[in-house]
Amino acid sequence: MLHLNKWEPVLYFDHHSLEEQLELLKKKETLNPKEQIQMRFLEYGILGEKSVLYELQNSHIGMYILHDLKIKYKEFEAQIDFLVMTEKSVYVIECKNLYGNIVVNSRGDFIREIEINGKKEKVGIYSPLTQVERHVELLKKITYDKYNKLEKLLYSKQLDSLFESIVVLANEKTLLNDYYAPKEIKKKILRKDGLVQYIKKFESQKEHLYKEKYIKNYCDGLLKYQVGSENKLGEEIISKEDLRKSLKEYRLKKSREENLKPYMVFSDKTLEDLVVKRPKTLDDLLKVEGFGTFKANKYGEDILSIFERK
Repeated sequence: MLHLNKWEPVLYFDHHSLEEQLELLKKKETLNPKEQIQMRFLEYGILGEKSVLYELQNSHIGMYILHDLKIKYKEFEAQIDFLVMTEKSVYVIECKNLYGNIVVNSRGDFIREIEINGKKEKVGIYSPLTQVERHVELLKKITYDKYNKLEKLLYSKQLDSLFESIVVLANEKTLLNDYYAPKEIKKKILRKDGLVQYIKKFESQKEHLYKEKYIKNYCDGLLKYQVGSENKLGEEIISKEDLRKSLKEYRLKKSREENLKPYMVFSDKTLEDLVVKRPKTLDDLLKVEGFGTFKANKYGEDILSIFERK
C-alpha cells in the first residue's frame, strides 16, 4: 500500500483573494483613512498566509494543500484560509496575522491588547476559533449529504474525528496569553512555528485511513463548490487540471523516450510549481523549483509550448 506520508506536500489549489483586494486598492489614485487602514491589514494578512504556506510546504508531511478556498453549499458559505488533507485527517486552518498581544480568557473570549497613542487598550475580537469551527460544520454537511443511507449509518460518527480545526497566529511579535483558556480551546491555538509539530503529533495518534486517490478526489469534490467573481475562478480550476494533465502526459512521453523514471524528468512538486507559476519564458522557467539551466535548455521549449496552448 502506498502511504501519502512518503510524499512531499502538494499545493493543489492556490488562490490569493487578499492580494486581489490589495491590487484594487493600489489602483486608486487616493485612499481615504479607512482604506489606508484596510490596505495595511491586507498586507499583514498576505504576509501571514505566505508564512503559514511556507511552513506547510516545507513540512515534509504528505498532504494536499488548498489555500484560500471560498466555497458555497446551498445557502451556506465559508472562506477557508487553508484546508490540508493527509492520509489521516482534514485540517481546517484559520490564519491570523494580528498585531498586538492576544489574551484568551477562561470563557474562551479573544481579547487583543494594543497600544494607541502610548496607551494600552484592550479590544475584544470575534473568536477565530468559532469562525473555523463553523467552516468545519459546513464541510461535515457537504460530506454527510453525499453518503447513501448505509454510509450515513456507518460513517456519520467518523466525521467528527476526521476534521481538526486550528487557529494559527502568524505574527512572530504577537504574544499569546492563554493561561486561563479552557483546555479544548488552548490546544487549538498555535504559533506558526508550532503548526508542523502539532500536525506530526496529531498524525502519530491516528491510523492510516485514506489513499492518495481518495484524497485527490475529495479535494476535487470541494473545488466544485469554489466560487469567485463572475465565475472566473471556476475557469481557472479547469485550466489548472488541464495543465496538470498535459504536463503529466509530456513527462511520461519524455521518460519513455529517454528510458528514465518520470520523476527524473521533473517531480510532482515541480509540476505543481509549474502550474502555479505558469512560465512564459526560459527565464521564468528557471524560477520554477527543480529547473536549472540544464533542464530548462533540454525541456524548456516543449514545456513553454504547453502553456502557450493554454
